[in-house]
Amino acid sequence: MTESKKAIYLLDGSSLIYRAFYAMPRFTTTNGKPTGAILGFGNMLLRLIEDFHPHSILVSFDSPQKTFRHQLAKEYKAQRKPMPDELIVQMQEVKDMITLFGFQWVEKPGFEGDDIIGSLCRKAEKEYTVAMVSSDLDFIQLINDNTFLLQPVKGVTTLKKIDLVTVQNEFGITPRQIIDLIALTGDPSDNIQGLPGIGEKTALDLLRRYQNWEGILKHADELPPRLQKTIDDNQDRVSINRQLATIVDTIPIDAGFQIWNFQQIHWSDLFINLDRLELKKFKERLMKKRNELKSISLNRAQSLFSNVQPKKPE
Repeated sequence: MTESKKAIYLLDGSSLIYRAFYAMPRFTTTNGKPTGAILGFGNMLLRLIEDFHPHSILVSFDSPQKTFRHQLAKEYKAQRKPMPDELIVQMQEVKDMITLFGFQWVEKPGFEGDDIIGSLCRKAEKEYTVAMVSSDLDFIQLINDNTFLLQPVKGVTTLKKIDLVTVQNEFGITPRQIIDLIALTGDPSDNIQGLPGIGEKTALDLLRRYQNWEGILKHADELPPRLQKTIDDNQDRVSINRQLATIVDTIPIDAGFQIWNFQQIHWSDLFINLDRLELKKFKERLMKKRNELKSISLNRAQSLFSNVQPKKPE
């Protein structure tokens, strides 16, 4: 599975590190420091590099501060448990690894990582193909001709591609209609309450017939009385849900999309970190990769040298 060489990969760091944490065994160093999420995230990063040869990778993280969504709805994400202590101590280690790989990570107070990716998408897609990597299907709303989603379906290394064709085949609606689908049906992971009695099947049928929430309201008199009452009684809820579900794509972010290659890895510091974290096998993978690159570079140099014809004496 390969994409354009000029492809920017935008990683939902907060989602992926949680996924790595729960997908990996509870690895620890000899002094008890947890390392499973670090290793899982590192494996995913290296797999992306090897499989897709990205032009560049940027990683977003949720800010620990509350966002504008919490002001809209106090119950937003209220059901979520605090981050496990075992994961908290690995967060900065993952961010340090990203930096040592030569990639950028971005965090913005008052916004979620989703909003950072949305804003980076709009900035990048004018010039590049954009691949978002996340298990969060809210990102479907950002899909277009130049942007697609890679959804982890097994651990953090097996990915499913979701593009315009996939959205149409699986849902029968456009990416932007996903916002109204969430507004109508809710999203348990974010504690967004949907409309009572309206499941995904009914919501999709309404959106296919009337395009969006405004169209549903305009044609509400065509619906069965029970559905009419539900829609009429919950207009305020849907209005708030739409704002909660909409990814902000207008944040000014000072991040570029410079081309990346293996020479930008801070090899020495990265290996020192991996030794400290006792991630021996992951270090061996990287050392093998570096040796392969050195061998390729040497062969190219020898090839160039052998093609140089000596000058004939005058």
